[in-house]
Parts: sequence; structure tokens; C-alpha cells
Amino acid sequence: MPETPTQARTTSLAERAVLALRELVHDGVLLPGQPIRQAAVAEQLGISRVPVREALKNLESEGLVEPSPTGGFVVARLSADELSQIYLMRRLLETELLRRVSSVPEAELAALTELNGRMAELIDNPSRELRQLNQEFHFRMFRLSGLPHVVAETARLWEKTSPYRLVYSTERAARVRIVADHDKLIDALRRGDVERLIQFMDDHRGTGEQDVVSVLSHP
Repeated sequence: MPETPTQARTTSLAERAVLALRELVHDGVLLPGQPIRQAAVAEQLGISRVPVREALKNLESEGLVEPSPTGGFVVARLSADELSQIYLMRRLLETELLRRVSSVPEAELAALTELNGRMAELIDNPSRELRQLNQEFHFRMFRLSGLPHVVAETARLWEKTSPYRLVYSTERAARVRIVADHDKLIDALRRGDVERLIQFMDDHRGTGEQDVVSVLSHP
């Protein structure tokens, strides 16, 4: 049965609320374990609470928020062990994605180089744009595998850890390292050296994991 105009409008507003809430989490405005005040979000967006509740249900299915024992929702919290398991799953999936990458067109190498160049220009500005460019870089590379379903599952895992990756992306030294690591990944892609590509990616991911797990293990 087709949606009524009212249902379609509610869906559209819920999608808007999903984007807004996701940005608040990604930017560290809402932190893991922090309650999400639906009335405040609705007022900020100029909408009713109905689409906000719908948005929170969608984000719960993604693992970004979770129900609170006292009612409502909080930003999802992960233990150090849970985070390590997610990074393990990322390693397995990302390794398979990179193994499927064969000859990379020069246009794709140029696009990855351009993305990393834009990141380099923002090293002194730990902004949302920098984080978005970082994710765009990785997923442009992953899509070269031709495995869209595996890429989508990898994106879901990235989403679950987004509040925690802020821990190391706020440090300038980490941002410098990330850009340098990306240069190594591009070079391995250009050479068609899949084993080096996977090793560089393991090192790149592993350093970030150590930083995040270390913080969670020593509150």
C-alpha cells in the first residue's frame, strides 16, 4: 500500500533527524552513554517528537544508540572487548575487500590522491570535513573490490565505532600519521602489490585501535 502524504512527510523528517543525530555523535557533541533529549532535538530541528523517535529507532538498528534503562535512548557504549571484536571483524572484511582489488584505473588513483591532498590541507583543523574525507578515502578504496554487500557491512562497523575514533583524530600527530599512511596505501595500489596493501592497512587500522582501546581500558 502506498504511503499517505502524512506518512511520507514523517519519513522525510525522520531521515532529516537521523542525519542530524548522526552528525552530533560523529562530532562528539553527543558522547557514548549520554542521554538523547528528544524534546531538545525536536526543537532544534523545528519538528515534532514523532520523527525524532522514528530516527532513534533507525539509529538503534545501526547500533549507534541504545535504549536507556530509565527510558529514552543514549548514545551506544562499547567496552574495550566489544571494540576489539569490531576491529577484528573490520580486519577480516577489509582484508577480503583489498584482496579483490586488481588493476586500479589511473582515474581512481588520482581521485584517492586528491582526497588525501585535501586531508593534508586540513591537518591543523580537526573538522567534520576532515573526518568525512578520511571515510570517503577508505570507502572509495574498498569499493574497488566490486563487493557492495561486504562494503555495506564494513560501513556498518565503522558507524558503530564513530564516537570512539574521535579519540585519536583530535591529535595533530595522529592526523599527520593518517595522511602519511594513506600515501603508502595509494603507492601499494599503484604498484598492484596487494600483500603490501593489506599489511599497510593492518598497520594503519591497528594503530587507531590501540589508541582507542587504551583510552577505554584506562578511564
